[in-house]
Amino acid sequence: MKILFTSTSFRTFAIALVITISTLNLVGQTTYTVAVTDDQFTPSNLTITTGDKVIWNDTGTMPHNVNGTTATFASNPVSFGNALGQAWTYEFVFTTPGTYDYRCDLHFSIGMTGSVTVNANNTGTGELAGNTGSFQLYPNPASQYIELLVPDSHEKISSLKIYSIAGSLIDQKVLSGNVQSFRYDLSRFNKGVYFMQITAGNHKNTLKFIKQ
Repeated sequence: MKILFTSTSFRTFAIALVITISTLNLVGQTTYTVAVTDDQFTPSNLTITTGDKVIWNDTGTMPHNVNGTTATFASNPVSFGNALGQAWTYEFVFTTPGTYDYRCDLHFSIGMTGSVTVNANNTGTGELAGNTGSFQLYPNPASQYIELLVPDSHEKISSLKIYSIAGSLIDQKVLSGNVQSFRYDLSRFNKGVYFMQITAGNHKNTLKFIKQ
């Protein structure tokens, strides 16, 4: 069956897409910078929101690192960190809520430690699945593939579309059989922020993901 778009319907769709992307940008990523000097992280404690990025910038005269691995801090939701060195920049996007502790392995005994508290992003409209928690995209950020999972209690997905951060349609797929989950190949994508619009029953939901 062919679907015919009139100029009015296309204009309505375009306006709706712009509003959706604009709303996502308003609740999008914020970047925080932490200065790494010879005896401390400044600021040593941050409170951010899921999807935000933290950049550590080392300007010390001695080797330092950021060690936030679960091997060192078992209560951290996920691991992050880099190797010992000088004059480096390290960044990490926090996508899982929780409290993260970290340290410099050479200087934690003199108090060179820090923490990042990551709060869930509860702003936005209920139509945005990334905020309602109905759907899940993981891993996120992702490098090779990302998997879309629909809870058993929710209507199964029938199609999806991928948009760039600028709102350009990159790909679309019709999922025969109304699958409950779907693994999407990201290996051909450039690094950056993208949006997945999924259709489940009569509902459309948009989720943000990051290709790293």
